[in-house]
Amino acid sequence: MIVDSLQEIFDNPTELPNTLLLFGEEEFLKEEAYHFVLKHLEDSCNSKPDIDIVDADQVKEHAIIDIACSFPFISDKRIVIVKNADKLFTSKSSKSDKKSAILSYVKNPQPSTYLVLLGNFQSLWGITAAKKNSRQQEKAKKILSTIKFPLDQLIDAIPCFEAKKVTERELSTWISQRLKIENKDIQPEAAEYIIANAGQSLRDIVNEIDKLILFAPSIHTYTIQEVLGVVGSSKVYNVFELQKCVGKGDSAKAIEIIHFMMKDDKQEILIITMITRYIVSLFKLYDSIKTTHNPYELSKLTGISSYFIPEYQSALKIFTYTRLENALFLLRNADLTLKSSSKPAVSVLQSLIISMLA
Repeated sequence: MIVDSLQEIFDNPTELPNTLLLFGEEEFLKEEAYHFVLKHLEDSCNSKPDIDIVDADQVKEHAIIDIACSFPFISDKRIVIVKNADKLFTSKSSKSDKKSAILSYVKNPQPSTYLVLLGNFQSLWGITAAKKNSRQQEKAKKILSTIKFPLDQLIDAIPCFEAKKVTERELSTWISQRLKIENKDIQPEAAEYIIANAGQSLRDIVNEIDKLILFAPSIHTYTIQEVLGVVGSSKVYNVFELQKCVGKGDSAKAIEIIHFMMKDDKQEILIITMITRYIVSLFKLYDSIKTTHNPYELSKLTGISSYFIPEYQSALKIFTYTRLENALFLLRNADLTLKSSSKPAVSVLQSLIISMLA
């Protein structure tokens, strides 16, 4: 059975499952889930448990079952972690093969053993979101129909948790939810700036969040000011102020910001990346306002925070569809120039702004 939260499983430590499957595309979240499970399983034992960590790439299925079936030496419990567990199922092809040692074991597990199967299990990716969304039931059925024996029966027999991939448009919400765990909040602009500096790596984003909490532990709602304090930029001269100047068509101020940002740090890639994201978002908004002007609906369609929709709408007074197309062309050329020539980055970025806003 697919579970939405590992916390649900461990809310009642007297009824913990003997077998658990952790899978998914997002490696960082899968790693966090693994450590969460291991800690709670250890805490549930009366004494320090025996722990065996094996790799299904190197250890055969029957050997893993033997380990799981063996009694612990010095404790009341044994925890067996199987990494790359999807390798246990690669040779199984159809339900006509009725024999599966791993399936037989999970249906009748050793009471003193906790078995944790950890792997990618790519055939299961997306199943959690599809099953939760009533409009994606066909997708869920399609995913289920492709799952081969014995994995198809295994996911019904034991709790399974998916470390889902966090898309680029979900990152801002994910940061906000992450901070809510610490009873804190963050303004949309501040979250976007974390993404701008850390990229799409959840590990890097969490590092920035941790630094933010250490930097300003007493603040409940983080603003751009606190985030800039962490990343060491200026409240006046940063990539968001640059973006605003581009949206207003203020080339002089935009160039001033670029010179300041490039004075001490090489931020040309950050600048190109953020302006490209900005232009792409304007493209999405350009098409979306043909169907609705509701800021919350526009936010869902474009991935732009509803807080910033008016600002982006104002930018469309300057950027026609043709100018948006030209801006992407200029950004692509600037990116190639920065990566393939020795031309000064400031000069390349300055020419980009002048050409975009001419």
